[in-house]
Amino acid sequence: MGRISTYVKFCLIAVFVGMALGCAETEELRSLNRRQAITIRDQADEIERQKKELASYQERVARESEEKRRLMDELDKLAKAIGGGATVRETPEGPVIQLPEIVLFDSGMANIKSTGETALKKIADHLKANPKEQLRIDGHTDADPIVKTKYMWDSNHHLAAGRALSVFKFLTSQEGIDEGRVYITGYGPNRPVSDNTSDEGKRKNRRVEFLLMTSTPKGGGGETGS
Repeated sequence: MGRISTYVKFCLIAVFVGMALGCAETEELRSLNRRQAITIRDQADEIERQKKELASYQERVARESEEKRRLMDELDKLAKAIGGGATVRETPEGPVIQLPEIVLFDSGMANIKSTGETALKKIADHLKANPKEQLRIDGHTDADPIVKTKYMWDSNHHLAAGRALSVFKFLTSQEGIDEGRVYITGYGPNRPVSDNTSDEGKRKNRRVEFLLMTSTPKGGGGETGS
């Protein structure tokens, strides 16, 4: 009888131990499930966040593409109205309208010619009709050292900047464009659009470019030619 009682005790102990272990395993499973649920929730939140970022990015790209197309159409019309060799080209910063040197200046000079004034008046009219747009004026030269007017300019950079400044003064002083809307840069020979080894290439490089924008420029750069 005593042996049976001892046996029953051992059985009961085994049952209790088994139940305890079972409860511990159940609680561990529950804890694991809770952690997995949290992980899945966090992953779902991250996926949703990334979806929103992607949608925002796609919307911004579409908006910028539409703005670029609009500016290109505007510049095409403006170039045709100006004539005299005015052209439009794409750059990393957006489409620009190019005026060849011969339209605006005599060789080595920064005084605007009458033909240049006529062209710039059309650009001014465009700015007046589009008051939210801003303009950056970029002066460019070929790579040949200055000869005839070297007493006036230390380098092609000085000539390019002087020409851009002359255009700036004409648009702001004579045409009444707000100075806060107009910016200038002088690149000299650093941004060629053609080879400087031929007369035709040099002629193409001697130019002034006009970049129309709907926001304040963050500075030049980003282009090394085309």
